[in-house]
Amino acid sequence: MAPEYALWGYLTDKADVYSFGVVALELVTGKSNMKFHPSENYVCLIDWALVSQQKGDLMELVDPRFGSEFNKEEAIRMIKIALLCHNPSLALRPTMSTVVRMLESRTAVHELIMDPSIYGDKLRFEALRNQFNSFTTESTSEC
Repeated sequence: MAPEYALWGYLTDKADVYSFGVVALELVTGKSNMKFHPSENYVCLIDWALVSQQKGDLMELVDPRFGSEFNKEEAIRMIKIALLCHNPSLALRPTMSTVVRMLESRTAVHELIMDPSIYGDKLRFEALRNQFNSFTTESTSEC
């Protein structure tokens, strides 16, 4: 769920772009963002992807079930696009038409620009974590 919607109820077409980024990353990794908790170091799949991007090792995200039967450049392109779509800053997220052009290789994949205050602000992170936890608790109790 896009942070601007989860925290403030502000819904735009860029919320769909955010969601597309999550789904794209799930496709490449073969893992669910909601169920992925490999260690205490990562909150979710997206968190792992951002750390991998900062380390310069996006290939560690690719589902090993692909074996060697995939185009590495396309996998990296998809991950970079997913991370662009997942940018917590609404203004820094691309439009869906730009995403399509990047996927079709008609335009270069933009550099990931992060607003450090968004990830550096522990209060916002905790608010998102609490929102996520309350959402998953409500979802499982309704089943």
